Amino acid sequence: MDSIVLTIVPSCSRPEAALHFAQLQFEAWGHLYPQSSIEQSTFDLRAELSPTTDLALLRMAWFALDVEGQPLGVIMLIGDGEVEPNDAIELPGPWLAGLIVDPRFRRQGVASALINFVTKTARDIGFERLRLVTEHEVSFYERRGWVREREVTLNSVPNAVMFTTLTL
Repeated sequence: MDSIVLTIVPSCSRPEAALHFAQLQFEAWGHLYPQSSIEQSTFDLRAELSPTTDLALLRMAWFALDVEGQPLGVIMLIGDGEVEPNDAIELPGPWLAGLIVDPRFRRQGVASALINFVTKTARDIGFERLRLVTEHEVSFYERRGWVREREVTLNSVPNAVMFTTLTL
């Protein structure tokens, strides 16, 4: 795996890239979230950053850019909306969400860099735990220190909820 030099910037600073990554997100997870849309994802990726510990308001996103400024991948830190309402009561956020790397740039360390960035950001905001939900990538996250917490169903599809502890 070759590593690529990258910079991480707020996604709102590159609004022209939002539609491409919203489409990739929708292709990957649209079947899990029938209420979602490419339009909503595009809107979310163009939103200004708003660091907050209020989970109802937390919606932040960043792009990884190569040295020429080309967006390679995206990641989000959100407060809620990742699991179905009954599970959300027992599994509060914040959530690492929306991680997608353009297929042309996978296996070059982009996803790991984005995960590390969001984990540090969540810690800096003051959170003690960060969760994510994944349909297929449990081993990818386990290799990065995440722990499987429990299974949930999203639109009748089994998924794993995983967490990492952010306190030092």
